[in-house]
Amino acid sequence: MRSFVSSFRARRVLLALVVVGLTAGAHAQVCQAELTAAFPPEALNSVPTGIDAAVVLRRAVELVEPALPPLQYDKPVPVDTTDPNYQTVKYLVERKLLPSAWTAGELDSKTWASMLDTFLKWYRLPASGVDAPGDVAALVDDMSRVLGSVSRAIRPAALLATDPKDSGRTSFWAIIWNWTVYPRLLVVRPDPEAGTRPADALAALSNCAVHITAYISAPEDSAKSLFLSHNDSRMYVVSSVPSKNGFWPYEVAAGEELSAFAFDLPDLSGVRLYAAVFDGPSAGFGTLLGLFWNVRTNLAPTTFMSYLSTP
Repeated sequence: MRSFVSSFRARRVLLALVVVGLTAGAHAQVCQAELTAAFPPEALNSVPTGIDAAVVLRRAVELVEPALPPLQYDKPVPVDTTDPNYQTVKYLVERKLLPSAWTAGELDSKTWASMLDTFLKWYRLPASGVDAPGDVAALVDDMSRVLGSVSRAIRPAALLATDPKDSGRTSFWAIIWNWTVYPRLLVVRPDPEAGTRPADALAALSNCAVHITAYISAPEDSAKSLFLSHNDSRMYVVSSVPSKNGFWPYEVAAGEELSAFAFDLPDLSGVRLYAAVFDGPSAGFGTLLGLFWNVRTNLAPTTFMSYLSTP
């Protein structure tokens, strides 16, 4: 009987530890310093406004969703074009993150919650449950917790293409970015200061909100085949960092895809990162499975398919 009671108590303790662990994980904060840096130090104790909410939300979205194209166009922006925060508000309007009740002045709990919850819905995450923050520091805390939830939900996988003539040289980096409101491939200029190991590339591609641990390393042609498996497939650049407003989308000419991946095209000069999408027949499961015999990866084929799925 004692052993049963001891076992029962042990299970209760274990269950309590699990609940505590899950609760702590649910409230984990990330990117606190990066979000705080969006404000002057003296502003952190002030009452937050709608503009403050817009500034911190845009900063969070850009951390986790670089080169995210607009989701809608030609919608009215509720601040004047001369306002110094016009581009920030316009950014949120174009990505459907600004509720109709938003104003530049007072920020109420319903508006703040709507802004955060719309962001969370991109990843099928539950509502934030926030109240109106008392000061800008509390606003940052709310955003940091939401960003922590998003960070755990996303599924980025690095695609590291190697030069077929020199397997030790990386010709381009990319991030397979499908678990998002806008599925795309993020193509990144390799950091010349990074080492040659996959771990070096993963560290260089990650930030406070995006932790990349999964990777596929493949020769250029195999990497390209993941997205352009047929002659009638087409590659389009839809956004970039730094931004080239009014230039995108841009169709990459057939046969020049590897030049685009390597940033060798004149139209990609000065671009550090861009988002690409592909039109045409996509590679089926059998093709993807066959490609796995020609790549290095820390993923199983079936696990890789989860990185290609969308919310």
